[in-house]
Amino acid sequence: MGTRWGQRAGWLFLLPLILPGPTWLATGRAEAQPVEQQAQRLLAARCAVCHSTDLIQQQRLPRDRWEATVDKMVHWGAQLDKEEAALLTAFLATYFHPEAGPVVALPAASSVQAGQAGQESGATPTPGGVAARGASLYKQNCLPCHGEAGSGGVGPKLARNPILAQADRFRTTVSQGRGAMPPWGSVLRPQEIADIHAWLNTLRD
Repeated sequence: MGTRWGQRAGWLFLLPLILPGPTWLATGRAEAQPVEQQAQRLLAARCAVCHSTDLIQQQRLPRDRWEATVDKMVHWGAQLDKEEAALLTAFLATYFHPEAGPVVALPAASSVQAGQAGQESGATPTPGGVAARGASLYKQNCLPCHGEAGSGGVGPKLARNPILAQADRFRTTVSQGRGAMPPWGSVLRPQEIADIHAWLNTLRD
């Protein structure tokens, strides 16, 4: 029990470094969700490039081992700055520690699920994407595999890729995954996928 509390206390200790102190203290757990979702985005965007998230989430390590693991991944090329590495380490140590048990219930990405439910029920389609937002989203989530300016890398070249002419297919591929590409539907909202699509359509090389 003491170990579990110590790990959760460590996670809470880091939050004031990421979130404004007064807001966190005033609203409590309600403000934790965006931070945890940010950590899950990092897990998908930085770690799943080389490892499946299922493999990562099967681990049950103490905090110092997670710190060493994340440091090793950064040394090997994972694109994490110090703040992102600290956030990811805290998230992993909080949910995937030795006392966590075989099944871990992660916080649900409620906004993503709501968007997907709306699409399934025939709600109004996602509005057109905004290229300016898409550039930042691409850098955060897609660049490690698809390269600078969509030039390709581990994943295929996206600049002027024929799939860009098929918005529905692009959205489905990003949301559900295809081949070696993992699904991103739990990480990127439909609007964010549309923003990335809009930005990719501005590329000419």
